[in-house]
Amino acid sequence: MRLVSVSAVLGALAFTGCAHTAAPKEVAAPSEVSPPAPEPEPKVTTQPAAQVDPTAEVEAALRGATVFFDFDQAQLKPEAMASLQRVARVLREHQGTVSIEGNCDERGTEEYNLVLGQRRAEIARKYLVDLGVSPSRLTTVSYGALRPANSAHTEAAWNENRRDELHAPR
Repeated sequence: MRLVSVSAVLGALAFTGCAHTAAPKEVAAPSEVSPPAPEPEPKVTTQPAAQVDPTAEVEAALRGATVFFDFDQAQLKPEAMASLQRVARVLREHQGTVSIEGNCDERGTEEYNLVLGQRRAEIARKYLVDLGVSPSRLTTVSYGALRPANSAHTEAAWNENRRDELHAPR
């Protein structure tokens, strides 16, 4: 009887391969592969880009940018900050100046309301400057209680009157 070593058997199997080995698949030669279809050219419009009037952009940003304050306060509320952030974004992109007008409700003395209105205008100005707007583009004025948005003598009217209004110079 002839003895065969295990390594000889394994070597023979490795050399001859296994009966279950699949035949190699045919691979197309590079010349037989068709290139992908070209992407269609994007259509180029011949319409000129709309010209944006910078003054109109600034005025549009200022519409609705009224900042409201609590009674006897000159602190910006979160909604006021959001409004001023939108204004600052436009002002950083476009030239122009803005007047910030501080207002108060009718309660308090004329002198007190003028000072409070100025503090309110200055806090909005400072916030815009902190957001990157040049200080030379911002002016402030206080009207105290002289220009009410609502002339009624109610809490709702007073809420409307405690405000800063932002305007392009008139």
